[in-house]
Amino acid sequence: MEILDQSGTPELRKAENGNRIVAYLIDVILIGLMSFVPIAGWIAAVAYGLTRDSLPFLDGQSIGKKAMGLRAVTEDGTPLTNNWGPGIIRNIVLWIPLFPLIELIVLLTNDKGLRLGDQWAKTKVVSIK
Repeated sequence: MEILDQSGTPELRKAENGNRIVAYLIDVILIGLMSFVPIAGWIAAVAYGLTRDSLPFLDGQSIGKKAMGLRAVTEDGTPLTNNWGPGIIRNIVLWIPLFPLIELIVLLTNDKGLRLGDQWAKTKVVSIK
């Protein structure tokens, strides 16, 4: 069921941190499984890891986000579908060693629920359930 604001526009609710963390773990497991296939699997894993929120067939949702009822959107609420720049910016930092831990700390301490990748890409993650 979609929640509408007073103007009849769908209301975007900030995603809960726990759901974001579980969605990330699902994606990491999927990336890990892909990487077991030499060369083609590695390429697919990196490509998915960088572009997962922008893939046209996932509607602004990685597989983990889809499972958890979340969507990555721009600041104005537009899904990241086919919006490659912000999609890559928000995800590339997660490939830097130790940065996922830094991102977790920032996510848990930021009152707006934005990690650094979100802030730099001007995106947010919302609940669509």
